[in-house]
Formats: sequence, C-alpha cells, structure tokens
Amino acid sequence: MGRDKALLELDGEPLVRRAARVLGAVVPRVLLASGCESRYPELGLECVLDCEPGAGPLAGLAAVLARLERAPVAYACVLACDLPYADGDVFRLLLECARESGAELVLPESEKGLEPLCAVVHRAALPAVRAALDAGARRMDSFHECVRMVRVRAEAFQPGPNLNTREDFLAAGGRWA
Repeated sequence: MGRDKALLELDGEPLVRRAARVLGAVVPRVLLASGCESRYPELGLECVLDCEPGAGPLAGLAAVLARLERAPVAYACVLACDLPYADGDVFRLLLECARESGAELVLPESEKGLEPLCAVVHRAALPAVRAALDAGARRMDSFHECVRMVRVRAEAFQPGPNLNTREDFLAAGGRWA
C-alpha cells in the first residue's frame, strides 16, 4: 500500500486499534506482534518482537506463542489488522471449539475458505511454527499440516475483504488521506 496499513482508518478508527478492541473484548490481555521493533505506543499494548526479522506474520505468531510458554495461557487469538470485520463472537466460537476438541489450531471457514489470520492457536503449536520458519516458510498456513487443526464452519463469520491493497481499502469504505 505504500504506507503502514495498521494506521489506516476505517470508520474513524485505525485498523490496529480496531483489531485490539475486538480481541480485548474476548481475552484479558492483548499482545501486539509488532515486527522487529515496538510500535504503536499510543495503544498501550505490550509488543512482542519477532524472533526472525523479515519473516512476516509467521514470525510474529512464533514470538507470541513463545511468550505464552511463560504464562498460564494456553491459547492465542490471532487477528490481522487487515481483517476489520472479524468480531468477538467469532473468537468466542473458535475458543469454545478449541477447548472442546483439544485442537492446536482452530480456523473459521466461510464461503471464501479458511482464514489463517483469524485463528485460535494453542501454545503447543510452537514447535511446528518454529520448524516451518527454520525451513524458510513465511506463509501462515505453512505449519497447518503438522498440528491438529479443526475447521469451524461459521455461518455468522463474514470476514469481509482482506485489505491488502489500496483498492481493497477504498472499496471497504476507507478514506485515503
């Protein structure tokens, strides 16, 4: 997009703040996987730094799961800021399914398919995530075959557009200032 996507505003709210608000309604503590440096101090969130520079969201997931190893928390709720239409109900459903099934990864599935950046991941998935990174993988779905995964067909889950381009953002009603 040529700029920091997380700071783009949709309905008057930066995408990163929107994602933090959605997760904050479901979990007691929101961690921000912020890349290789702490960012967005105005949010007041704890930043978790990537374990491997330039490895994208998969490295952020590894860093968050590593942090959970030292906490009494079993699951991470993962939400990319460019999925602004995901809501707390989706995460409550995914968490319930994770707890009932014992799965290491629970993903919502809509008519668009699986959404790996809107997920619940058990900290036990960390070795598989690290192995994917060590093998040079960068895609969020690169470890899925190595963990017990459950797909949740969520009729209410309408992820809306993934805002990857300026055109996607404008089509979602964003204003390019």
